[in-house]
Amino acid sequence: MRKRTQVLSRSKGRSSKGRSQIRGKPKATKSDTGLAERIVTLFKDGILVTDLELNIVEINQAFTRVTGYTRDEALGKTPRILSSGRHGRDFYCQMWNDLNEKGHWQGIIWNRRKNGEIYPECLSIETIADTRGEPTHYLGIFSDISHQEAIKNQIHHMAYYDNLTGLPNRELFSDRLELSISQAIRERLMVALFFLDLDHFKDINDSLGHSIGDQLLSAVARRLTDTLRESDTIARFGGDEFTVILSRISDKGQVENVAKKVIATFKKPFRIDDHEIYISTSTGICLFPEHGDNCENMIRHADTAMYQAKDKGKNCYAFYTSEMGELHNNRVYLREELRRALSEQAVSLLFQPQIDLINNHINVIEVMPHWHHHDMGVIPPIKFIPIAEESGLIHELGSWTLDTACNQLAAWRHKFDIDLRIALKIPGILLSTGKLDTQIQRALSLYNLPESSLELEITGSVLIEKMQEALKSLSRISQLGVRLTIDDFGAGFASLNYIKRYSIDKIRIDRSYICDIKSSECDRLLVRTIINMGHNLSLRVIAEGIENAEQLECLKKFGCDLAQGSYISHPLNGLELEKLLAQQPPGQTPLIRVDIKETDSTCNT
Repeated sequence: MRKRTQVLSRSKGRSSKGRSQIRGKPKATKSDTGLAERIVTLFKDGILVTDLELNIVEINQAFTRVTGYTRDEALGKTPRILSSGRHGRDFYCQMWNDLNEKGHWQGIIWNRRKNGEIYPECLSIETIADTRGEPTHYLGIFSDISHQEAIKNQIHHMAYYDNLTGLPNRELFSDRLELSISQAIRERLMVALFFLDLDHFKDINDSLGHSIGDQLLSAVARRLTDTLRESDTIARFGGDEFTVILSRISDKGQVENVAKKVIATFKKPFRIDDHEIYISTSTGICLFPEHGDNCENMIRHADTAMYQAKDKGKNCYAFYTSEMGELHNNRVYLREELRRALSEQAVSLLFQPQIDLINNHINVIEVMPHWHHHDMGVIPPIKFIPIAEESGLIHELGSWTLDTACNQLAAWRHKFDIDLRIALKIPGILLSTGKLDTQIQRALSLYNLPESSLELEITGSVLIEKMQEALKSLSRISQLGVRLTIDDFGAGFASLNYIKRYSIDKIRIDRSYICDIKSSECDRLLVRTIINMGHNLSLRVIAEGIENAEQLECLKKFGCDLAQGSYISHPLNGLELEKLLAQQPPGQTPLIRVDIKETDSTCNT
């Protein structure tokens, strides 16, 4: 309570209308007074009584419990000892106006305890008058509601902040984006919205566990907070997606500088427990008003640009363009169509033979999923496999491919009495779950197939990224006796140490070197080097993408072991391959006759 001059300058003829009055009652006996004192003492709410000069003349035990001031410390002082400094002149003017006009006031006030802690209390002030209706004292009754305020703050934090990272959540992010757009309109400036998605985060979650994944998300949040301006809003949009709002931007160059800083901040590894984790981010950027004129459009366009960044190879950023919208819509459409195709079993398998270049016999049959869309026709795996990986459908597709291929292989081996093998390309995301070796064992056991009848083709990037659970899974698969091939060898770098550790059986030369093998001396040299290196390591070497006799001739002269491509055989459906298998006597793998020239000297280089 703060003393007001008008309260003290009173006259005897002043009206007592509206005041609380204590008058006209029988004189209290000694026992009545003792009872009243005990009641006041036991009262759980704090009580203080002041005279008209606002000097404290009485308190109870609850006052001491809440404020920390003892009776001796409080008596003779004014309520100013409790002032928090949070309320201005207008607040106290209104309080005393109510007291003067109505004789009472009630509200929420922030006070300060003796130890300096500021707390909220619900305070009620009454004016006490004598038998003549003249004010004599002020009575204040208050209750500490700090616990209620804490609950209120907690509810607010739960409603607007992410529980894991402490960043604003989607709700608060939307409010701040609206505010930033309104501010940009008034000041004729720009707003930039970043949409960040962590690359291969699911692999980390699957391989190291959700606890490590959660710690990584928190570490990413801290690093982004340290990197960006205090005025920028960083929010967790959901899962492994983050958003950043850059307000009051004057030119696109500012945005690009921030985008480069964001990409660069992920170059250092994150240390989580005993794990050193490298992760990157794909970032989509949308500008107001250039790319979107409201929150909904900006979020959608930034999300679309993020997918474009992923298509560019990840670990980069991309600004939204109108052309991206159509690409995004097509991607969404294909994702839902693929989901429907899998549920309706509208996906089939194709089989492409690999031949031994010594005797032209089929060595292995590569199996690949085939999707013939009812409106769009054949959709190649290179187009729908990435969509399956992004949407999580790759697990369903991978399990179906493995099971169906093993079932078909078992049928052919039994029907034609041949030692035939199949090869499956395995995305790294399936290895990282740590469950693939169990699925393989189950499928081989179910269809009574030997482990050597199955080959898995692994991209070199799986070895480069050193995904812990993927490498463990690869080791278990190798120990089963399943044959392993490194796919697209030469396109990147596959550690020779991993080739040795996981008993790699075969390497596949990347098709980009085969395409110009006749015209490019550099490609010929690279192909010969890969073949020689493979043989020195006791590995068999296969070349893919053979489209003509000249390419096949060079590969045979270089000593390549196996070949595959449209010149040898196009991918076949099950019935077509079965006809080919039926051409040979029982127990013999079929022969594919191919034309190989013997006179061209170019490949002798």
